[in-house]
Amino acid sequence: MSALTNFQEQFASKVLEKTYQRAVFDAIVNRDYEGEIKKPGDRVNILSFLNAGELGDYAVGTDMTTARVVDTEEQLIVEKRKYYNFALDRLEDLFAYASDIPDYLINEHSMVLERGIDEYVLSTLVGTAGIKAGNWLGIDLVVTGSGQTHASVTTTATGGTVTLSTNVANGGADTGPAPTENPRDGVNYMAGFSSPNDLYKGFRLRSSATFVSPWWRISGITNTMVATLTEWDEAVSGPDFAENYTLRGVFGGDGRTFDRYGTDAALIGMAGLGWEIQAAAPTAITSGVIYEQTTSLAEFLDDGEVPQEDRWVVLPPAGVTILKQASELQPSGIAEIYTGVVMNGRVGRLGGFQVFSAASPRVSTRSGHVRTSDYGSDIATTDVVTGYQIPSGNKGLITFADKWSESRVVDAENQFAKKYQGLFLYGARVPLYRRKYGAILFGSV
Repeated sequence: MSALTNFQEQFASKVLEKTYQRAVFDAIVNRDYEGEIKKPGDRVNILSFLNAGELGDYAVGTDMTTARVVDTEEQLIVEKRKYYNFALDRLEDLFAYASDIPDYLINEHSMVLERGIDEYVLSTLVGTAGIKAGNWLGIDLVVTGSGQTHASVTTTATGGTVTLSTNVANGGADTGPAPTENPRDGVNYMAGFSSPNDLYKGFRLRSSATFVSPWWRISGITNTMVATLTEWDEAVSGPDFAENYTLRGVFGGDGRTFDRYGTDAALIGMAGLGWEIQAAAPTAITSGVIYEQTTSLAEFLDDGEVPQEDRWVVLPPAGVTILKQASELQPSGIAEIYTGVVMNGRVGRLGGFQVFSAASPRVSTRSGHVRTSDYGSDIATTDVVTGYQIPSGNKGLITFADKWSESRVVDAENQFAKKYQGLFLYGARVPLYRRKYGAILFGSV
């Protein structure tokens, strides 16, 4: 049986070849790293440049100013390891149908590997070290500043801590979260933080209807009224920070530009301040709004001056169905959507994005902010809405490294069989400064 003669040499490469053909991850990651993977736990280096190029005005007879290129090196840890270990009876070589075994095994193993890596890469984008706070699209929870509200921010070595209150008019001591009607959708929500539903999303302060801080990242939730904050890129100093403060814009601004310097702590503890949690609840994804939602994702990237090339968005199958029904895409729309999925799950192009389809649970779901109702002095939790965390971005967003570490054949003890074994290593990382290369649609279908 020639089909099994070189099986131990061909199996690993063929599994990987089919995995790369069908998986989504290979179309949305980059492999721009330095170093070599030899064993589990190895690290490779990713280099990011933190400042844009600078142009100066040249004057004859005047020395030019030398710009300093700021770069940072981050490490990607090869943290995932997957193995295969199965036995084939040598006697099966005597039967004609044995020629089908390699193809069958290759397909099965590649599908499992493909699914596992897709889930890992896509979950990395929405997890602890994922996409930038401020780049989430959903239903924002707005608590408008009033005589009942108070927000106090204290800076720390790593960012800051925000303490909220909804009982200022009754003596200033907070008695816990209160229900609040969200002006964005008219639904009552709990006014404080929902854990872990609000983690890694954006948070900003408001004065009545205006913004008074940039988006900060909710990095931890102590309780319903206290959370820790960091910058979206986890920076704690720089030319755009006020002296001795570790959050940008702690002295306020117009929502887009913020004063570097301040002379008092007015913003850090102010009665009447309100707040906003970005994408606190999932927004409905329908055929009537999916095109608009996609262009809003592109706007996040445009604001971050992310390159137009190599942009992508990954939808669950239900989202692809909605695309087919969208009026903006008919009668011709995205041709590929009506003719079937092509390599790497790509189904077409929409609003500047390559559109990919990935079945659940590859595109993960998450619970939204807690809804509440008010019964006298009690607050009763009602329900939450679950939504998909649909990632989009540029290929520069996430770096991926992988390697077949070992592939071997050993004799099975006390059996007329051989064991086929292999170890596959991989890891992924979103460099801190590259977080702005992505955006998330938190939506329900």
